[in-house]
Amino acid sequence: MRNAGRMDIVTALISGIAAGLGLVAPLGAIGVLLIREGIAVGLKSGAAAAVGVALVDAIYCLTAVTAGAVTAPIIASWGSFPSIIGGVVLIFLGARGVVKALAASGTPVSGGANTAAPSAWRRFLVFIGLTAINPATLLYFAAVTVALSSQLSTVPASVAFIVGVAGASLCWQFGLIAVGAMLKTRITAHVQRLLSVAGFSIVMALGIASILVAAF
Repeated sequence: MRNAGRMDIVTALISGIAAGLGLVAPLGAIGVLLIREGIAVGLKSGAAAAVGVALVDAIYCLTAVTAGAVTAPIIASWGSFPSIIGGVVLIFLGARGVVKALAASGTPVSGGANTAAPSAWRRFLVFIGLTAINPATLLYFAAVTVALSSQLSTVPASVAFIVGVAGASLCWQFGLIAVGAMLKTRITAHVQRLLSVAGFSIVMALGIASILVAAF
């Protein structure tokens, strides 16, 4: 009986890891921004952004496990409004990033005090907000937890599932930051700016696509 309980926990943990990877593996706007964070500020400074994204994923997963059957219809009843708001935010963020990158094209890159990046705390909060405005994450976890209801019938199994999701998300987000940090040391400042423009342009495009899909 005890071994069966342990197997349930292990199964739930593995399911959580799979669910977490299923959510984060497709490279969307947040993934693009995390790579850009790694390029801009490196692994250590960009870690706060990765933690912020993973935290929201874990909170949405916890919400779905505890009240998914109730919250999913509520989120669905909001219709296209959250997607439109999220799209507007992404367009604003992308446009702002493109303008700043283009404005910096004639400015030498240095390590002086004038090039100080936003604080880790601010970066953490920004990425929490950007991740939280996407209600599809909660709907995704609500659907997954309904499908896996037989595996999540006990508190330990549910906790293991949430831990699996959080761990998978955190590792993936750190991986994206690390990719950006690796590129930072291997490319010139000019190429960094071009990548910033390209990355933020993709973010703008994703925002526009989100609004168009929601509207039509």
